Amino acid sequence: MVLPKDFQFSQSSLQDFATCPRRFELHYLQRLSWPASEAEPVQEVERLARLGADFHRLVQQHLVGINADILTATLSEAEPELQTWWQNYLDHHPALDHAQTYPELTLSTPLRNYRLLARFDLLARQPDGVFLIVDWKTTRRKPARDYLAGQMQTRIYPYVLVAAGTAFNKGQPVDPATVQMMYWYPQVPAEPEVFEYSKKLFRRDEEFLSQLVEQVKHSAQNGHFPLVEDRQPCRYCVYRSFCDRGDKAGPLLELAEEPQEALDILSLDWDQIAEIEF
Repeated sequence: MVLPKDFQFSQSSLQDFATCPRRFELHYLQRLSWPASEAEPVQEVERLARLGADFHRLVQQHLVGINADILTATLSEAEPELQTWWQNYLDHHPALDHAQTYPELTLSTPLRNYRLLARFDLLARQPDGVFLIVDWKTTRRKPARDYLAGQMQTRIYPYVLVAAGTAFNKGQPVDPATVQMMYWYPQVPAEPEVFEYSKKLFRRDEEFLSQLVEQVKHSAQNGHFPLVEDRQPCRYCVYRSFCDRGDKAGPLLELAEEPQEALDILSLDWDQIAEIEF
């Protein structure tokens, strides 16, 4: 097996590989669709995924200029939870006065002869030159800061911005020290998690991500994608029954990511996404 030359990496695919190489193979190389739920109860998972998608859509519409009162009026018959999230956003969203905002932006950068993609819920360039990457999270619970710090998203998003964000910095390279990554939770709107970036972290991430891509390439060449030894991640993997790792999903309350947040890079219509490549 050879990794396709046009394969595009993302935080989702690299997170899958780091969590369980076998999951990466089944999802991104074999493209195996498996009829299993990520968590239980299934109906609540589907409801939360729908609410999360609705919230992201509301925020995107607001950021592109639709009046907040108009958007609020569309929620008269919406579920109370979504109404609360929306009001929390209006009351506590990140300060973006006079910032240049780019919602739902996709950037890509070369990495080891492949491309690494990052899709930002929001990129904002503040008047003082600080770049703020915001990711809206509608999980049932807010994960610990250490958990978020260890996620691929926290490393990849700032890295890609620094590597590919020249067009958003008046043609100049982006200084890593001007980049911040924020996770914002409508359930706890006054408690966002913000991660600063630096040249040291950029160099660390470039080395780490390059080595990880080489590991994926090597695994593909050797056809070796082992199952993760720790079975804990299997509780929230749709392939658990396929791999004989159980047939019961883990509880939604313990799920650290929102269901629709597991971005399926294969299902995106890239012709409909404004991508900037460097």
